[in-house]
Order: sequence, then structure tokens, then C-alpha cells
Amino acid sequence: MAETFQVRDLFNPTAVTAMGKRFKKVDTSFDLEGFITFINPKLPVLTYSERLQLITEGQENYLPDDFPAAAKLIVDSLLPAYGSDELEGTNDRFIVATKAAYIAKNGLNHFDISMNALYEITKRMSSEWGVRPFFIKYPEKTLAIFKKWATDENPHVRRFVSEGSRPYLPWGKKIPQFEKDPTPTLALLELLKKDESEYVRRSVANHLNDHSKKHPDLVVETLKRWQSETADKDTMRMIKHALRTLLKKGHGGALEILGYKKGAKVQVNKLIADKKVAVGDYLNFSFEVASTGKTTQPLMIDYVIYYQKVNGTLAPKVFKMTAKDLVAGANLSLKKRQSFKVITTRKFHLGKHQLAIQVNGEELAKVNFELE
Repeated sequence: MAETFQVRDLFNPTAVTAMGKRFKKVDTSFDLEGFITFINPKLPVLTYSERLQLITEGQENYLPDDFPAAAKLIVDSLLPAYGSDELEGTNDRFIVATKAAYIAKNGLNHFDISMNALYEITKRMSSEWGVRPFFIKYPEKTLAIFKKWATDENPHVRRFVSEGSRPYLPWGKKIPQFEKDPTPTLALLELLKKDESEYVRRSVANHLNDHSKKHPDLVVETLKRWQSETADKDTMRMIKHALRTLLKKGHGGALEILGYKKGAKVQVNKLIADKKVAVGDYLNFSFEVASTGKTTQPLMIDYVIYYQKVNGTLAPKVFKMTAKDLVAGANLSLKKRQSFKVITTRKFHLGKHQLAIQVNGEELAKVNFELE
């Protein structure tokens, strides 16, 4: 994929035209030329969300005014369902997210028809963004359907149960009631925690990571119970991924689940880092971790970059580095470089920054450097 690719490019004239042709194939009265002309010339200058909105508006303008008829056309014009949990041709299929957006915007008063459409759409890509307004308006009815779908034979539907009910889905509308009280969605995750598909289990981990931001102790308690029930490698991989935010924050209970202890008997010595780094370049650093304990210790070693914000304050971001068992009296030498290349997801501000080394959730050494 080209380095200049952006997610918005998934909504492109080729994908729009192909979707329009599928509408036309099912309904010969569909105005394909009008649909394409309404959307494609406007796409190049628009952002991701603006393209999503425009293509949704195009469907509103050119699909039948009667929502049940429009929903039927949407379903009948879908590509074949995925045959497994592999995501073949994802880029070409992403346009289906605009169909889910159409359902979410226009189908709230047609619950059963809309749920059926989202069910079929998610077998082809995902309806995780489109279902969220239904959770907000019909929480109990939508939860009841999701409970049924948690045992569906299709792994994309089972993953949809986890993704669609996440409180903080990326690009998705928050679901306030689940942000406040996670117990309804935790009941869904109980049905998915041992799913045969890694694709589904990883979604479960992401869902729990969402809840860990407001309910850390409840998430740790839940995962401890799951670990006590089954500690196979699949479960432990899921647990580790679910705890990633709490591990970076040094939450004691999260560390304990994975065998780490706060207050590790170690020292961080010889922390050396570039004094200055230019935007577009790398910060190079090295250090030693020295054991001061009398037994072997499992260590989770991370580093923290304190980025300067626009107001001059510093905000930390933790980066994973390595996990090692350090024997009594041993020294471990490590080195790393951190990129300061310009990316769309981070705005750099020049001036003072800091680098810290964190062991088992605790910072043990810190140095300053300048971003130029």
C-alpha cells in the first residue's frame, strides 16, 4: 500500500461506482449515472467523515424513499459473505460501511428490518459503527439480539457482538450507558471469551481495554477469574492484550495477572540519550537494568516519551520495549531509537521533551532532550 494512503481513500470513485452498479443490477430503475455524478466529483477534497456523509447522502437521494424497499435493495446488492474469518479484499469492501451508516441514519424506526440489514452487512465487512444508535435508542432489544448472535456460526457476526457494543469504538459514537455500567456488555463477552476465532477473541480484548479506562478494577477482577478458569495460551494472549493500557499505567492488579510485581529490585543505570533530535529524525538512547535482588525477577521494561503539548506542558506516552527474566545480580544492556517522523496522528511541538525508563510500571530514570 502506498505511503501516502489514508483511510479516507477507501471511499473512492472506483468503489462508489462498483457499489452503484450492484444497486443497478438488482434494480434496473436505479439512477446509476445520477448517483455517481452526485458523489464522485466531490470526493477528492473531502475528509474520511465527509466522504462517509456524502456517500450516505447519495444513497438517501437515489435509493427508494420507502425505507423497507431501500433496505432490501441494500441487502440484495451486497457482495458474497466472507467464507471464513479471513478478511480478503478488505479495501474493496470497506465501502459497505456507508450502507451501515445509511441504515443507522434512516432505519431507527424500523428496528427489525434494520437489524436484519446490519446482520447481513457485517458478514461482508462490519456494521460495528452503524449499530450504535440502536443501542442508544433500544438498549434492551439490541442487547437481546446481540446475546443471540454471540453464538452465531459466522465469526464476523460474533465479532460484531463485541465490536458493536464497545463503549469507545474508534470512529464510532460513544455508548454512554455502557461507559457508565459495563456489566451488560461483560455478559456478552462471557459468551465470546473462549471463541474458536482469534479474530473474535482479539475484539474481546479490545472491548475490555475500553472498559479498563473507567473501570480498571472490574476488568482486572474479570480477567483474574477467566485466568483461573482457563490459562491456556489463547486465553493468556487475549488477557495480555486486554490489559495493555493498565500495564502501561502500572496497575498493580494487571501486573500481577501476568506475573510481574511492582517494586522490582532493580536499578536503571547509564541512561544515555541524544540531547537534541530534529523533527523527522530519531531519538537514540541506551541504558542498563541492574538486578539488586536475590532471586530471578520477571521484568516488563517500557520507555516513556513526555511529548510537549501546545500549551507547553508535557504529556506521557508509554511504549512497549521488552519483557525479560533477570537473574540475581545480573545486568541487562538495552538500546532503542524512537521515531519523530511526521505522522498524521501526532502533532509535534518543538522544545523540551523527556525520556523515562519504566520497569514493572514504575519510572526509575528520566532525562531531558530538545526537539528541534
